[in-house]
Amino acid sequence: MSTSGQPQFRYTQTPSKVLHLRNLPWECTEEELIELCEPFGKIVNTKCNVGNNRNQAFVEFVEQNQAIQMVSYYASSSEPAQVRGKTVYIQYSNRHEIVNNKSPGDNPGNVLLVTIEGVEAGDVSIDVIHLVFSAFGYVHKIATFEKAAGFQALIQFTDADTASSARNALDGRSIPRYLLPEHVGSCNLRISYSAHTDLNIKFQSHRSRDYTNPYLPVNPTAIDGPVQSTVGADGKRKEP
Repeated sequence: MSTSGQPQFRYTQTPSKVLHLRNLPWECTEEELIELCEPFGKIVNTKCNVGNNRNQAFVEFVEQNQAIQMVSYYASSSEPAQVRGKTVYIQYSNRHEIVNNKSPGDNPGNVLLVTIEGVEAGDVSIDVIHLVFSAFGYVHKIATFEKAAGFQALIQFTDADTASSARNALDGRSIPRYLLPEHVGSCNLRISYSAHTDLNIKFQSHRSRDYTNPYLPVNPTAIDGPVQSTVGADGKRKEP
C-alpha cells in the first residue's frame, strides 16, 4: 500500500502480460518505462501518455509471468515503484496486448525514432549513430533500446527541420559498410518521427548520451557494456 492513501496494486484483477501504470510524471518517456520494467523481463510494446492528464501508460511483457513478477515484487517491497521520484501505481490491464492504432509518426518533430534493421544491440555503437546523424545538424541526445521491432534509437535534434532533413536523406538507407562489424551483412534504417520533444537522459553510457551536458554522470554499468567499435576523428571505425 502506498503512503498516499491510494492502493498501489489491485489484487482482484486477472493477471495479464500487460500492466497499467498510473500517476506517472508529465510526459513520461518510453525509455523511463523500460528502465522501470525491464529488470523483470523483455518489453515488447509500450503506450505512453494515456489519459486526460497524460500520466498513465501500458507496458507489455513477452510473458505473463514477467508481469506477475513485477507486480509481486512491488506488492511486497517497502520501496514503491517510482519514476522521477513519483510513486507509480501498478495493476494488471484488462487487455492482453497493446494495439497501437496510430501509424508510424508522420507529424514532423525534432526527435526521430530510428529502427536499425539487421543488427543486434552492440553491433552499432552510439558513436556510429552519432556520426551518421550529426552530418545533418547538431545532435542533442541519443537513447538506444531493444524492442520487438529490433534495435532502436531516439535521436534528438535542435528542431523539426533538421530532423526532417536527416529522415529524408537516411530513411530506407544503410549505415556505411565500413562503420559496421564484419559479421553484419546489411543494416537498413527505418525512420519515423517520435512524439517526444526532449529526451530525459540520466547517465552517459553505451546506451544513451546527452551531448549538451558534459557534466552528466557516467553510468558505472557503461564500463561493462557491450563491446562496440568506436569511431575516430577521421570517421574510421576503431576496434576496442
